[in-house]
Amino acid sequence: MLDVKPFVEGLPLYRQVQAGIEDMIRAQPEARTVSFSDASLAKRFGVSRITVRRAVDELVGEGVLYRIQGRGTFVRRNKLKEKLTLTSFLDAWTQSAGGFNVKVAVFEPRMRAPQDVAERLGIAPGAPVTYVRRLRFQKDTLVAIDDRYIRVECCPHLTKQDIETSSIVDYLRNREGIAIDHGEMEIEARVADREEANILGIKRGQVVLVRRVVFLTRKNEAIHIGTSIYRADRTSYRLTLST
Repeated sequence: MLDVKPFVEGLPLYRQVQAGIEDMIRAQPEARTVSFSDASLAKRFGVSRITVRRAVDELVGEGVLYRIQGRGTFVRRNKLKEKLTLTSFLDAWTQSAGGFNVKVAVFEPRMRAPQDVAERLGIAPGAPVTYVRRLRFQKDTLVAIDDRYIRVECCPHLTKQDIETSSIVDYLRNREGIAIDHGEMEIEARVADREEANILGIKRGQVVLVRRVVFLTRKNEAIHIGTSIYRADRTSYRLTLST
């Protein structure tokens, strides 16, 4: 059983382990060094080492943790992902930016879900999903790449026009009647890799903003997930926080 919090049906197990690790970090805010091993985490949360390794690998990739070979895994202070509710909103461009245009680069109404996508959606690997890649332009400049995966049974009527003219969340709620209750968003700044730099027309190593989202029902069933890569020099965020 997971430490402190019970298992949440529909949410991938490794994601729950990640949340548990972050709770551990928050519980020791004054500690200068916090470290642990995969074996100790597996025992603490009652899961396999494979599940722990997946959770830790992603947190390492996000900069929350770092590894030293032969010594263990350590916490990198002052970097934790922030979870936002649907009452928060994204202002992807400054007020003076003048809006943006959306083009659909890829629309696959039905494809086999890659393993990582299946885990995030809580479905079997290879199960059908709908995949969308959107390109967002500010005038003639590409400023963002959006990759989205949706449970195929939730969007049987989705069209290219729907994707270009409304948000997928609005479409799911208003057109398909899907009761999306809440969501989680992770925002990270990092340098662009070669592929991202080529697509966005920037120099390799230039800073980009990465936004990962997951939208869930009241029963914590993931319906729609995605990752967006933004040019940092063309992007700003405005968030609404509530208690």
